[in-house]
Amino acid sequence: MTLQQHFIATVLATTSLWAQAQSIEVQSPLAPVDIGATFTIDILGKGFANNIYGGGYDVSFDASILRLDKVVVPAIWELGYVDDTPGPIDNVTGTKPGVNFNTLAGRKGDFTTATLTFTALAAGTSQITLSASPLWPFADDNGEVAVSFKNGTVAAVPEPASVAMVLAGLGLVAMRLRRARG
Repeated sequence: MTLQQHFIATVLATTSLWAQAQSIEVQSPLAPVDIGATFTIDILGKGFANNIYGGGYDVSFDASILRLDKVVVPAIWELGYVDDTPGPIDNVTGTKPGVNFNTLAGRKGDFTTATLTFTALAAGTSQITLSASPLWPFADDNGEVAVSFKNGTVAAVPEPASVAMVLAGLGLVAMRLRRARG
């Protein structure tokens, strides 16, 4: 390889690493959540080297396991998501389109783009999936920016007290069956 080819390869490798470093990530709960519990998940922007002025994404989840109650965009994004525009939360299909955040000041590095409040409805595991919003492309000082989306999961489990009550009930049934036989 010539010196020029090495230089071009280095620039391309550095550029691809930088592009991959910019991401929007689901910060999943560290532990399973109890059925009936309300909990929050932050959606984080990570590794933005230039001032980012905003962007948006669509959220999807398993509506048989989770209910999305609220989306809050931090005040640092003064032009962010308001109410349910451009699309409402759909807890039947498990979608929330167009969560967007925007600012005139620009933000670098790592930041919270939104906080989602969920309620666990049933036992199981739900993927929280993010995808690019066609209405809200990401933009920085140089124009539109490519970002990667890193999804997360939430595990919902029955409360220990509920499990204990079920086990106690089964124990009573077993005891009655034993008495009836004996």
